[in-house]
Amino acid sequence: MPEKILCIEDEALLLEDIVEELQDAGYRTLKASNGKEAIEILKVETVDLILCDIMMPLIDGPTTLKLIRERLPQHNEVPFIFLTAKSTREDILVGKKMGVDDYLTKPIDYDLLLATIKARLEQVYRIKETNETKLKRIYNALRENRSSEPLSIALVASSHKFVLPIEQALQDLGCLVEFVHEEHLSVRKDAIENNDLVFLLYSKIVHFYLNDLINTRATHGRGKMVLLCKENVDRNLKEALLDLGIGKTIDYPYPPVAIFKVILEATQNKV
Repeated sequence: MPEKILCIEDEALLLEDIVEELQDAGYRTLKASNGKEAIEILKVETVDLILCDIMMPLIDGPTTLKLIRERLPQHNEVPFIFLTAKSTREDILVGKKMGVDDYLTKPIDYDLLLATIKARLEQVYRIKETNETKLKRIYNALRENRSSEPLSIALVASSHKFVLPIEQALQDLGCLVEFVHEEHLSVRKDAIENNDLVFLLYSKIVHFYLNDLINTRATHGRGKMVLLCKENVDRNLKEALLDLGIGKTIDYPYPPVAIFKVILEATQNKV
């Protein structure tokens, strides 16, 4: 199936031109006239690449990128390309520091645009293939060392959708997985005590929960915790988790290989 590209541009005529060029090149398209519309689309749609203007009303390009990366982690691996009339070296450096994958200037050279899109999509596919190869090796080792009883794992987050890809991958490996809403952490001690591993997606609630464990030196759940860290995670919290042996940390964007290595280690310890 052709790749799907989200185009975000406040100039209506330019937006239509971009969409037409992409469709002529064989891509499927979605369109939004500002960042707010784009975020609403991305809440329900899956895309392969995002093209985004920088200067837009309501929510501009940089803010759109920031909100997508922070609030819609299901799009973590989607390439993000800025389109802008600014073309100075300083502007391009600023864009790169924001975390964009590429930076194209207006007026748009459509040959360059299509070549850039093709290169970015191919790069994503290469990375996925490399990761899949690594995961298969880990998976085979996991199968060879699997104990008679499967690992039981709790996934803790503010929304099930944020950890759904992880849940599906773990279930494919034969793990028993349950989702626990972060607001239930204080009353679901059983979720910590009765599972072999607990993955927690970092948030304020998770922060205070783990901080309380650290301060009280609680023993339940020791060694089982795996904190999925965002960019704004407290470094002191991460260090305390490791120093006290409460658990491990995996940094954003939570590489699948890192998660499966934790699973492999836990399986080997259970044998």
